[in-house]
Amino acid sequence: MELDFRVLGPLRARCEGREADLGRPQQRAVLAALLLAPGQLVPTDRLVEGLWGEDDARWPKDPVGQIGTHAHRLRRALDAPGLLVAAAGGYRLSVPRGSVDLFRYEAAVAEAVALRHRDPLRARELLGEALGSWEGPRALDGVPGPLAERARERLAAGRLAALNVRYDLDLTLGRHAEALEPLGELARAYPLDEEVHRLHLLALYRCGEAERALAAYEGLRERLDRELGLEPGAAVAELAERIRGGEPVAAARQLPRPCQLPPDIPDLVGRAGLVREAERALRALPAGASPVVGLSGPSGSGASALAVHVAHAVQDAFPDGQLYAAGGQACAVVAGFLRALGERPGEGAGAEELGARYRELLAGRRVLVVLDGVADPALLLPEVPGCAVVVAGAEPGALPGDAVRLAVGPLEPHDAYELLARIVGAERIRREPDAVAELAALCGYLPVLLRTAATRLAARPQWSVADLVQWFAGRG
Repeated sequence: MELDFRVLGPLRARCEGREADLGRPQQRAVLAALLLAPGQLVPTDRLVEGLWGEDDARWPKDPVGQIGTHAHRLRRALDAPGLLVAAAGGYRLSVPRGSVDLFRYEAAVAEAVALRHRDPLRARELLGEALGSWEGPRALDGVPGPLAERARERLAAGRLAALNVRYDLDLTLGRHAEALEPLGELARAYPLDEEVHRLHLLALYRCGEAERALAAYEGLRERLDRELGLEPGAAVAELAERIRGGEPVAAARQLPRPCQLPPDIPDLVGRAGLVREAERALRALPAGASPVVGLSGPSGSGASALAVHVAHAVQDAFPDGQLYAAGGQACAVVAGFLRALGERPGEGAGAEELGARYRELLAGRRVLVVLDGVADPALLLPEVPGCAVVVAGAEPGALPGDAVRLAVGPLEPHDAYELLARIVGAERIRREPDAVAELAALCGYLPVLLRTAATRLAARPQWSVADLVQWFAGRG
């Protein structure tokens, strides 16, 4: 079946070339929530909160029933049997990610960023095509509810980061005259965004407009001081000094952009609330802040996987890169981070010297740091405005007092069932509900143990779930 869903603008759906009438705004909000997680089970309680918020006093009389009604009407509107299905505690829209414009866009942006330094012409072409898929500046335009609003904010931040890379490439390729007018419009739209203004200043200067560039810098400096109580960051301030001195300015920064995150886990379940809390803390970035989110839980709870998942979810907010370390001593880790940032640490350098240079290299940049089981992580907390840290497995006392601490516990039984079904297969799990419940209990509802058990079962198609339970019992 030919499917095409659009969220980068007004919500639209086409099935077999036919534009679907998606109905009332709340009905469209249900479809939007399912499209943001294609092929995944979206719990009903998440849909309820996504439409009406977390305050149940504002919910309608029968929110679950209303969700069911919206889902029924969407099935009729899409006219594609089996596309939208009810499952254990939620709904799933069984469509490939490639049928949603958002995921085609994100794949093109990721490819462009990877090619940014090796093939800037191809990277610019890819970004132009990706940004051209937006049908207006607002994603999910007209879709109500807090879930849609959060998605709009996240996608708007990602779009701005992609635009910055696009215009940075224009300047790298000597197309400053072409970039000048759109950069001016972007600077007016984002009066406090330092990267936008750095690019605008550079375009002005390279077009022979040094006085206008310095006037624009002074305007930025006054706004930052008046509204945020901050001075401009090192990157834009140094550019202004070079313009003031009439020095030649390279077309673009050549600072490395590390992308060290391991792959995301595609079948993470039961952690939507924790992900939302972590995203909220990491994206807020109040003036002068460098937020820290700590994730901790018993062995097997999946805090490490959750840290990586959260980092992938917010990486658009940190366009200057992501640093990642699993285990190791702080001095060795910070030395590795310095190399990833383009610095060769001196032999015999002490922790204080390494930490100071690390913070200098992060100044004026937006970098996300992910630490998993690193001993004594204090040295690796940047404490630089615009940067943020996700820490998994650290002792509570190792984090600063204002860190956001999130407890990662066992899964709820229905989430454990869903995880097993995703790995082993829904039909195979559905046949043995009692054995599945016993297996989940034997694993303590811990995702790492459940994943190990499910992988063992998936590799042995001749086994039943009861066989695996018996095998565990024999080992015990």
